[in-house]
Amino acid sequence: MTNRKIEALQEAAAHKSKESAERVKKALERMIKQGQVISFKSVAQTANVSTAYLYKQEDLRSRIETLRDQQKQSPKSKQAPLASDNSKSVIISTLREENKKLRAEIDGLRRINEGLAGRVYHLQGADDLAERFKVENAELKKQLDECRSQTPSAPPQDGPKVTSIDKKRSKKTGGSDSVKSELDALKIKIKISTTLSKLIEQVPEETVLKAINTLKEALSTTKVRNPAGFRIKLR
Repeated sequence: MTNRKIEALQEAAAHKSKESAERVKKALERMIKQGQVISFKSVAQTANVSTAYLYKQEDLRSRIETLRDQQKQSPKSKQAPLASDNSKSVIISTLREENKKLRAEIDGLRRINEGLAGRVYHLQGADDLAERFKVENAELKKQLDECRSQTPSAPPQDGPKVTSIDKKRSKKTGGSDSVKSELDALKIKIKISTTLSKLIEQVPEETVLKAINTLKEALSTTKVRNPAGFRIKLR
């Protein structure tokens, strides 16, 4: 075996020994903090080394023996008391109550989640329905515009002819029967060419009848020579 290989093996052994020593030191620190019993066997198991290695290392063996003797000389009252059956029962009961509360909270959250999921489903359905109505309205509007474009515009219709009351009242007599009968009773002859006939045709019938009544009153009280020429304001 060459010198180079021997040196390589020695360096590897030294490195491995150093790593093992570091693991033992860390294991001792951890066991002291946790209050574990220190012995060669327990340290070897915790540091993952052999007990032979611990005996061969003078500094590690001396430290382990010192710590072991200190634990034996320390009073037992400082050791943490083991949990009694009553304390275990209390801990178990407390854990069960906490577990029960957590389950109730989980059930409540699950119901809330289901309700929210239902609302989301309904809202999604409402959105779909609104979109469908929107499409249908657009289609109906399109059809309406097409119908309007195809239907010819109707001509404007004349409004109903309305004759005012004043016009009806101002309707010319034109020689009605009632006027003629009244004039015949007064022995007044009407000819189409006469001035009286033209005047009667130009005024409403009720005005003419009113004038005839006035003439009757005049005839009953005074003597009228020319009834046909009796001047009465007809307009």
